[in-house]
Amino acid sequence: MAAALIVYWVALCIGTHVPGGFAGTPLVSDKVLHFVAYAGLGFLLAAMLSLSGIRDSRVYWTALLVAVGYGAIDELGQIPIPGRNADPMDWLADVAGAVTGVMCYRLMVAVMACQPFGFRGQKKPSPP
Repeated sequence: MAAALIVYWVALCIGTHVPGGFAGTPLVSDKVLHFVAYAGLGFLLAAMLSLSGIRDSRVYWTALLVAVGYGAIDELGQIPIPGRNADPMDWLADVAGAVTGVMCYRLMVAVMACQPFGFRGQKKPSPP
């Protein structure tokens, strides 16, 4: 899980700091791209924190704080890059995506804790 998070985060960092963006970027709003990218980051952060032994709501609040904080730093880091700018609306899309990703992870944990599949003969994991 740690490797997936690292690879994803490095790809996210590179993708947001290429001068002028990528040629052939899909014809969708950049806000949608921000939302989807940070939903993935929020999900992976929550999963990694949960696997690291952190329990209860601290998993979700920490994942959200890290993703939202990184989104702000990422936006500000684009200021000196040609063809890039810091857009507060991009950051809001990052925040919305991070919240969605963390909540999707929380929902997945809750559903898995209630389902019998995969837990035969084993104690069901408790949600963080």
